[in-house]
Amino acid sequence: MNFWQKINQWWLWLTIFAIPFSVRKVIAPVFHQGVFVDYASTSLFLSDLLIGGLLLLWAMDFKRTGRFNWGPKCLTLPLLLLAGWMCLSLVWAKPDVWMGVQAALRFLLYVGFYFYLINRVADIKALLYPLMAGMVVQSGLAIAQYFTNHSLGLKWLGESVLDPIQSGIPVVLIDGARQLRAHGTLPHANVLGGYLVMGLAMMWPLLFDRGRLINRLSWWWVAGIGLIGLILSLSRSAGAALIGGGLVVLIWLALKHSARLRQSLRIGWPIILAVVIVALTQWQAVVPRWSADSNLIEQISVRSRQEQWQEFKKVYANYSVTGTGIGQYFLNIWQPAGRALLPGGQLPGNPVGTGQADSWQYRSDLGGWSYSTDRSLNYYQPVHNIYLLALAELGPVGLGLLMWILGAAAYLAVRLGRRGRLWGVAGLWATVTIAVIGLVDHYWWTLPSGRLMFMLGLSLVGVLWVNSDYNGKYGRTES
Repeated sequence: MNFWQKINQWWLWLTIFAIPFSVRKVIAPVFHQGVFVDYASTSLFLSDLLIGGLLLLWAMDFKRTGRFNWGPKCLTLPLLLLAGWMCLSLVWAKPDVWMGVQAALRFLLYVGFYFYLINRVADIKALLYPLMAGMVVQSGLAIAQYFTNHSLGLKWLGESVLDPIQSGIPVVLIDGARQLRAHGTLPHANVLGGYLVMGLAMMWPLLFDRGRLINRLSWWWVAGIGLIGLILSLSRSAGAALIGGGLVVLIWLALKHSARLRQSLRIGWPIILAVVIVALTQWQAVVPRWSADSNLIEQISVRSRQEQWQEFKKVYANYSVTGTGIGQYFLNIWQPAGRALLPGGQLPGNPVGTGQADSWQYRSDLGGWSYSTDRSLNYYQPVHNIYLLALAELGPVGLGLLMWILGAAAYLAVRLGRRGRLWGVAGLWATVTIAVIGLVDHYWWTLPSGRLMFMLGLSLVGVLWVNSDYNGKYGRTES
């Protein structure tokens, strides 16, 4: 491996490792009633710079390789069409085309990341090693946050300022006491849960690796720590994706690879037992999250999603053919008439929404991100459903392209899995995780960390396909 190849490898590992770190520079903040509005502001994220640098290194090395692989056409084509439709939607984007421009540019950057991965990654472990390192770090931070019941002061890594007493912080009630849900350095506990379940879905075949015992033990420890972090995030959507996907994988393994399953469980049972013990000790926190009638906090969560559905219907009624344009949904909740931002980056009043949600804002006195304590402020979030968001912002065409992308990824993964390949089933689990969580949350569509995990899941399938014998050769991703 020459010097430039080593630089590329380490830069790729750093990029994937840094996905969950919410480090950014706010370039053009927007405020309403003195409160920072995240979904209407312009920010430059660390991940943007790292991916841009990665693509620049690839361009510098492209003369030497001279090869470009478009990847599986049934997946790449809808991705490109969706990117093109996003750019075209800027023509009719209202009320603030600049928000659409930055959303479209960031998606194009992530599509470039997809092409980099399917062209430069031959061994799937080049994706998984830095991803697993990130999982261990995020889970370690999550465990510390949960058991100290506050943030750790790592604002320079993008950690939010978390105090369970503060109104709006994601918590659960245990005997009347407010217990903080684990966040890591991600903007919300649900996003941490999504990140960890995606990582587990992508890395589980390593638990059945035929390599050295020490390696398999290491992968089991990573999975165990990731599972504990996922449990402490108390994310229902991530938990559902884990339980559903995990059961399907176990059944498939029992039918296709029963001997390897027994061998792996003989190694990993102590770690499984430790995870079960942690889950049982936190049962009082876990159970209320799955019962909407258990306490006021869960009732508010359900009610807010019902209100978001009403907000969606009002916005979509005005843009049922073309959509609002990419990046415009949130602004249209506030500005149904398509009014532009007021001078000085202020949002006008008179929103169409009816709900109340958490305001995540930068606190200069604390030097970090915090949730607003002003519960009199009507602050709105996107509807918690990526399919409704695609429909609202990009119309039926955008929704159709999103469904095509997920369907193509599932199709490719199933074809790989039908030959008994563990990695094909991993790709299917990752795709189904995106699809399931997308039904009840929005971050795959709205947040940079979520969009990157979305693209990483698709890239896993693309890399597997490009390096499989379906592509006329056998790659190092076979298992």
